[in-house]
Amino acid sequence: MNLRKVAVLWLGCFLLLALGSMATAQIKLEVKEHVLANGLKILMIPKPGVPRVVCHIYYKVGSINERPGITGIAHVHEHMMFKGTRMMGVTDFAADDALNRQIDELMEKIYREKYWKRDGDQQKIAEWQKQVEELVKAEKKYIIKDHLWETYMKNGGTGLNASTSDEVTGYYVTLPSNKVELQMLLEADRMMNAYFREFYSEKDVVMEERRLSENSPGFYFNEQVRAAFYVGSPYHWQVIGWMDDLKKMTKKDMIEFHNRYYVPNNAVAIYVGDFQPEEIIKLAEKYFGPVPRGEDVEPIRTGVPPQYSHKRMYGEGPGMPNLQMWFHIPPEGDPDVPALNILSGILSGETGRLTKVLVQEKDVAIRAMAMARPQWYVGAFTFNVIPKVQKGVKPEDLEKYVWEEIDKIKKDGVTAAELQKAKNRAEASFIRGLESPMFLAMRVGRAELNRGWRSLLTDLEDLKKVTAEDVKKVAAKYFVKDNCLVAVYSRGQGR
Repeated sequence: MNLRKVAVLWLGCFLLLALGSMATAQIKLEVKEHVLANGLKILMIPKPGVPRVVCHIYYKVGSINERPGITGIAHVHEHMMFKGTRMMGVTDFAADDALNRQIDELMEKIYREKYWKRDGDQQKIAEWQKQVEELVKAEKKYIIKDHLWETYMKNGGTGLNASTSDEVTGYYVTLPSNKVELQMLLEADRMMNAYFREFYSEKDVVMEERRLSENSPGFYFNEQVRAAFYVGSPYHWQVIGWMDDLKKMTKKDMIEFHNRYYVPNNAVAIYVGDFQPEEIIKLAEKYFGPVPRGEDVEPIRTGVPPQYSHKRMYGEGPGMPNLQMWFHIPPEGDPDVPALNILSGILSGETGRLTKVLVQEKDVAIRAMAMARPQWYVGAFTFNVIPKVQKGVKPEDLEKYVWEEIDKIKKDGVTAAELQKAKNRAEASFIRGLESPMFLAMRVGRAELNRGWRSLLTDLEDLKKVTAEDVKKVAAKYFVKDNCLVAVYSRGQGR
């Protein structure tokens, strides 16, 4: 067996104590890896003790891998992966497959009549739709509802879930140590034999999710703010996708998307818990090994072009009035990112500058936050401030106060105490993220898909090295009007 011990790292990290003092704690992070011939990387973090194993698999695919016309497909695909395969979710695959073929043929006719023509024949559409409904009804007798979840539960599984983000899709379950083989069997089956039954009804479920979001005050405005900020980039749309694309997405689109991205060489499987690495590797070779390698996946091509102009947006609706200020920053791994993350920590929180000045001293806001969000290909630094409307403060009134705080940092920098406090909080957050096996798996697995899991450690060390001068420099570099989008949302009759 090709078992390679990657690293055993001891970190001296500071833990914040209740009385504000600091104690040094050593954290051992032991990660072992094995790569299958088909490109699937297996990461293992043994934690002897409780006989359970957190089993996650991450695919390097999210909404940024979509294109206009199929936005939202990564999230729909996440739903569809729970609809079974040739062996899961069905009592008679041949009978179910025959019905699905008929449903697909009718839905193709409906799609062309409905979306390819300006004025499709509504009577034909209604007739075909009625036939589809009858076939769907006939199919139900072959479907085993929640088959995957029930199978896991019967074997002591907990926490079955999945998530889709801009860049990553993950599937999760925690099992007794002697049941990890089941996860490999089922995940390899989903990777290679996904069968998208109930595609059309599940697509309706996702569209209903979007409708519920649309009913949230400020949803449309925030969606447009994001679109205006990430112009030219696939970060332009949200994970839920545009409603028009959800309506027109086809099963053929779904199959092509799956075959391109859900391949072993575009994934990492991670196991954290009580196990022997040699046994994990043996099982991975047995179940994941036969899955064919796919074509290499190209990184996305289009980032966000320089803005070169000050953007402003105004909206009205029933939601909470607020001011948003968005600034473009570099993606993960850029040398400026550690200082931007520290600056975010200095500005935010109950004791951060924004709360201290805008909420407590000036009494013009009820909440004031800042966040640095460096992503894989782009980054954003955002301010979000909610005005104290009972004092007659409007969202647009807050902008000058935010710029005042920005200008102070540009001119005078930050104090040594502020800098150290932000570093301590960042280190403490990192340590807390290693305590839970589930969150440890998430952090390590996701990091591996982008810059490698070791980047978690180098990022922490880079944060420790940030100086007050570094913070001052990034504030001056990125907090300029030609790099800014200001979004003002006021109480009114809009959405």
